[in-house]
Amino acid sequence: MSAVKNLLRYKGMPGWEHAHIERWDSVAEHQWRFALMAVMYHKYIADKPDLLKTVKMILVHDIVELLAVDYSPVATHKGAGGHAFSDKAYTTKFEREEAAAHEIFRSLPEEQRDECIALWREYAMTKLEPETSTPEGRYAYALDKLEAQIQIVDWNGGGTWTAERTEQSKKYAGEWSAYDPALSYVCNLLVEEMRRFEKK
Repeated sequence: MSAVKNLLRYKGMPGWEHAHIERWDSVAEHQWRFALMAVMYHKYIADKPDLLKTVKMILVHDIVELLAVDYSPVATHKGAGGHAFSDKAYTTKFEREEAAAHEIFRSLPEEQRDECIALWREYAMTKLEPETSTPEGRYAYALDKLEAQIQIVDWNGGGTWTAERTEQSKKYAGEWSAYDPALSYVCNLLVEEMRRFEKK
């Protein structure tokens, strides 16, 4: 699983091809910061999720990218991508990642294999079937989108950020943060930061 240290987020994706970023974050770094956010924000969440279960979910949610690869959430990318705003694209992503989860976790002892697959599925099903989502799935899914915004703020948009992309990011993260006032507050703070470095 140490291979996630070598998977870089956003690099080469639509909108980032010409970004001058010295060092791209890896999936492993994303998962670490994502898990830290879950621990630190937990006391402010109204509908308290189980924290241990949430952290486990965070630590397995992107391992599927070792086989399924990551694609741009907002634009067509290598024949896929666009899953942030397209249910059809997300369903395709879900099917590709579900197959990867079964392949990656199959060599684990049965109990661990089943737990990892169940955690991944609970996370991914949050978008596919939000009406049956769990507190842990909603919390993890919202934090995943907020952590992506934090990466963008850290990079100051790589010199390529636009008002249109701020609005896309606001919609992408805001949709999943809106269920909780604390998460919605964090989302709005990050959007304000993005507006400061938009390319004029």
